[in-house]
Amino acid sequence: MTDHTYALSNAWKQARQRLALLEDELDPATRRRLLACGVTAGWQCLEVGAGGGSIAHWLCQQVGADGRVLATDIDTTLVAVDAPPNLELATHDLTRDPLPPAEFDLVHCRWLLHHLPDIDDAIGRLLGAVKPGGVLLIEEPDFFPVHAGAPALYARFMDALTRAVVAHTGRDCYWARSLPAMLEHHGLQAVGADAQAAVLHGGERLARFYRLSGQQARPRVLDTGLLAEADYDAALDLLDDPGLWAFGACTVAAWGRRPA
Repeated sequence: MTDHTYALSNAWKQARQRLALLEDELDPATRRRLLACGVTAGWQCLEVGAGGGSIAHWLCQQVGADGRVLATDIDTTLVAVDAPPNLELATHDLTRDPLPPAEFDLVHCRWLLHHLPDIDDAIGRLLGAVKPGGVLLIEEPDFFPVHAGAPALYARFMDALTRAVVAHTGRDCYWARSLPAMLEHHGLQAVGADAQAAVLHGGERLARFYRLSGQQARPRVLDTGLLAEADYDAALDLLDDPGLWAFGACTVAAWGRRPA
């Protein structure tokens, strides 16, 4: 995946604000899952697709001076801001660039794989970086909840937005429920999973995140013809309406250990 194919580039002028809203929404559950995986002082950790860097920076606190965190992204500009001394950065494209083999106690990525054309290949690449006995944790969005009881315009907007963002992959954003089975298929042991559906309130944090995403991806969505321009603008306004209550994506998390 290159910046050219990625509809939500970190180079956008409001990317830091957009990613901060997503981090505020997702970080508490991610931190809980990472602690349940056993992250502790001295661990070697790999954060792939580090985005704004909140989880990479938090991992640095957990592993301490004797540990190591390597954070990768196609654009590491944002994760580099105020980087802790035990954080290493690498510009990296998971679809084509190798990762250090069998080196990490933990490999983690969040909301990354749905942007890639071959999920199975990406999981194999991530697993290859896990040392024997180490943990792979993947978190991905599945947007099925947006169609549950929401205003029709909101559901149509969210469907059009997500399909346009991942159009280059030839897929959609309704597959993450399959993650646990995928990890088992790759031979991981002690596979576990959980899921958390987000509730969106107009004008608040998650609604602002989707509004900024809609603003950034606007040309791509309108080019698809999935939503008329007037309806698109009305949907962006709806996200600011305090009368709107709806579901956002359901984040599906799956984890397992590489056989020792």
